[in-house]
Amino acid sequence: MLAVLPNTSIRRLSVAATKRSGSKSQWSLYVLALAVGLVGGVLTSFGQSVLHGGWNAVVNSAAPWVTVALLIGLLAPVRWRRAAVAGALSQGGLVVGYYATSELRSFPVAMSGVVIWIAAGAIAGPVYGAAGALLGSDRRCVRTSAAGVTGSVWLMEGIHFLSLASDANSHSGPGKTAGWCYLAVGVIFALALTRTSRDRIYALLALAAATGAAIATVIPIEMAFMWG
Repeated sequence: MLAVLPNTSIRRLSVAATKRSGSKSQWSLYVLALAVGLVGGVLTSFGQSVLHGGWNAVVNSAAPWVTVALLIGLLAPVRWRRAAVAGALSQGGLVVGYYATSELRSFPVAMSGVVIWIAAGAIAGPVYGAAGALLGSDRRCVRTSAAGVTGSVWLMEGIHFLSLASDANSHSGPGKTAGWCYLAVGVIFALALTRTSRDRIYALLALAAATGAAIATVIPIEMAFMWG
């Protein structure tokens, strides 16, 4: 006859099975994040030869890259620590994929640029990965803050593009149209990823704060580029 396991043993087996399943899911997420990053990096390199004018901003700015971390984070709802690690891996994959492809295509690769983008990804990847995971939080302050974060780099770069286009001495950058489009995308992210009107108001406030934080963070990065 089959022995009947006591309830405590059944619970322990169930917990162990759940942990094994969670660990497997966790590593699958990490592998996916790295793979998506690598593919995204390759596409970015080739995209820079295809997209011109204002469209070039899509393959020559940070916002689309951090959005990859955000999308990866959505695959781990509420588990923000796991999503943060996956977000960092996605950015690492993007850097490796982009610079390896550019090197193979005989484009010059500056080591200072590699280091700077790795550093930027180490900051932005976990933040945006965690934000993606926390969009599903039951706590209003958490999910609206996460929604605000999602559009911050888009908003920051939109402001930067408009500033460059308005500079009478340079008129550089992708142009005003790209700048306004980036601003619109940043606001749309904050509004579309929230549930109620009250949430959207809080998300917009969080967007303003997160954009300020992003601008403050990018200043030393730009200085590093100048010195690099």
